[in-house]
Amino acid sequence: MTRDEFIDAAFAELHRIEQGEATVQLVEGDILLGKVSYQTSNGWKIVVFSDGDAWDYIDSITAPAGEQFPLWSDDPAQDSEGMVKLRSYHPPVDQVTAKWGFMT
Repeated sequence: MTRDEFIDAAFAELHRIEQGEATVQLVEGDILLGKVSYQTSNGWKIVVFSDGDAWDYIDSITAPAGEQFPLWSDDPAQDSEGMVKLRSYHPPVDQVTAKWGFMT
């Protein structure tokens, strides 16, 4: 899977969650602070950084087959627009608590 295919697939999974076609389950971490790991019903692992029970950013995403691309590059030239959008993703306001368990 190329980086662009990974980005497209990750956004598709996030969209499925928004549409109720996939679910997420908290598997590790403290929702109040730090990295919080979720598993989707389709096998994706999504790690969100929580800042005081508030969704801050997506820290990492792993595809069901184990593919993972760094969302944070040390080299700005390698920082694609898709990766910036992916790590900046926030679920719709009405789903932050209902689906992900965050207060804000």
